[in-house]
Amino acid sequence: MDALIDQGEYAALGYCTYLNQASLGLIPRASVEASVRFLTEVAQHGNLRLSDQAEATVLDGLRAAAAELLGAPVASVAVVGGASEGLGQLAALLSSAAGEVVLVPTDFPSVTYPWLAARDRLGLRIRWVRDTPDRDLTLSLADAISERTTVVCVSAVQFATGSQVDVAALAARARDAGARVVVDVTQMAGAAPVTMTHWGVDALVCSGYKWLSAPAGVALLAVTENLAAAIPVIVGWKGSATPFDFTPRELSLAADARRFELSTMSYSAAIGLLTSIKLLTGIGLTAISEHASRLAAELAEQTAPLGWAPYRALGDRSASGLIVSLRHPAAATDEVQAVLANQHNINTSSRAGGIRVSLHAYNNSDDIRALTQALGSIGPR
Repeated sequence: MDALIDQGEYAALGYCTYLNQASLGLIPRASVEASVRFLTEVAQHGNLRLSDQAEATVLDGLRAAAAELLGAPVASVAVVGGASEGLGQLAALLSSAAGEVVLVPTDFPSVTYPWLAARDRLGLRIRWVRDTPDRDLTLSLADAISERTTVVCVSAVQFATGSQVDVAALAARARDAGARVVVDVTQMAGAAPVTMTHWGVDALVCSGYKWLSAPAGVALLAVTENLAAAIPVIVGWKGSATPFDFTPRELSLAADARRFELSTMSYSAAIGLLTSIKLLTGIGLTAISEHASRLAAELAEQTAPLGWAPYRALGDRSASGLIVSLRHPAAATDEVQAVLANQHNINTSSRAGGIRVSLHAYNNSDDIRALTQALGSIGPR
């Protein structure tokens, strides 16, 4: 199966088989060039190329592209410096001493840490829901919601196992209980469709440097209209409706999600992210997701005779085709991962007892065969 993006678009693919998109994404040449071009112009010409007016509108195109990417109104979108920034803002806004948040203990730490801090600071209760291969993760999360639950915060796809949540079903259950839902789509957006409005969630957060194939230093936050009307716990001068009016004695926040934007940020990374979003949405996110799922099926079939199996069977509703965590009953996966990298130039991750394989638009069947052959030559370690 051929890749959906010519591998020549990504400079790093010339010397290794790259199956680790969910750790630190490769950046297309066009996005690198756009970032460097912007950075160079500002570095060499300063405010001649980035006036106050230009800076005030520099993120407008990205917000519009992000709204389409996330299935959200443009007014719901803020551009922030990182997913942790957005998640921290939301946890600070939604936490209370009387509240309870539902979390997955093996989720990425940026999803859980802000709530742990709220527990220690305010007394917020935490209810943990384990991600186990014998139980549908969506059902486990839904069953944990009670009349005490005020927030559910979870990654749409779990970074270590590839377990996927039916976000719309989870949000419907949370609504019935009067709870908010915050979803980190870092391991999904850019490789599969995301629809905030259809899902009915209260907020989405997404890093730019993973599946979205952008430089580090930029992320996306999308919130519903009622959250966009709240005063953020942390505010910055760029959150003003007219930031370049410089009115330090008057808090005049933007009427939409832009009020969550704090300060001057990595505009060059934002320009790169805009370029990458256009590239990925131009291919089609459904097409990318289906491509990854077909490669995942090839991976499971080819590695099964070697004793490797996905954390979840690929037909499981909670299984994602984007991230496959291969397990072997006799393998030390950290050792196998190191041999794959050092002796076979195959880039994967070792996470939570599995070899994590992340499949994106630039991967193809040759990558699957290369990994299978390498695993066959290595054997359990």
